[in-house]
Amino acid sequence: MFLWSYWQTIITDLVKVPDKFKLPSLELEKLHQAESEDSHRQILERFAQDLPVTNRTIKGEIRYCEQCQIVKPDRAHHCSVCRTCVLKMDHHCPWVNNCVGFHNYKFFMLFLAYALLYCIFVVATSLQYFIMFWKGELEGMDKFHLLFLFFVAFMFAISLNSLFFYHCYLIWHNRSTLEAFRPPMFRTGKDKDGFSLGKYNNFQEVFGDNTRLWFLPVFTSTAVVGPQVDVQEPLVDPTSIV
Repeated sequence: MFLWSYWQTIITDLVKVPDKFKLPSLELEKLHQAESEDSHRQILERFAQDLPVTNRTIKGEIRYCEQCQIVKPDRAHHCSVCRTCVLKMDHHCPWVNNCVGFHNYKFFMLFLAYALLYCIFVVATSLQYFIMFWKGELEGMDKFHLLFLFFVAFMFAISLNSLFFYHCYLIWHNRSTLEAFRPPMFRTGKDKDGFSLGKYNNFQEVFGDNTRLWFLPVFTSTAVVGPQVDVQEPLVDPTSIV
């Protein structure tokens, strides 16, 4: 389960931002020819009036990605490593060489959970040999291997414990790591709980409503169109509701 979750976290491709968020060539040309910030803002406002976007910039303007030339969907951010906008981006993880976001957040959480359980298992099964080493009852070169194994598993368990429960906290409150450091902006101002639907619904947004699949690294995540709205389940096309 640990290896399966890790593999899924690594290989799962980013979900492409729907084409409806991409500016047509005519609108893009107008945007480039805009002579003032006000006209620039008005062009984006007109284009985004029929799009399901509620997030704004600090100035209260439509969020626009110059690199991808799209209006950013809610909770999407541009990743400089992946060179594209990532839906519900949490962070770019060098340990998995992939962005963690809508496409693989469940896999990432299961990877942390199974890695933590794996480390605890190794610590528990090697503890007796560590005690024997401490008492001087363990002989041979193998004792150094066991000592190394115990300490590596113990240190990873401590690190994973902090990371796993921090992300559990984020799930309960329906926040990403980026949103935890900088709350999302709406028309009414900043709101760190703007996407929260209640703890259970927040959990379902990541793990889905099929309890039999919660602990398996298969895609069951759902998406939220905007703050305080119903959760919809993208069983066929996860981009169709964004």
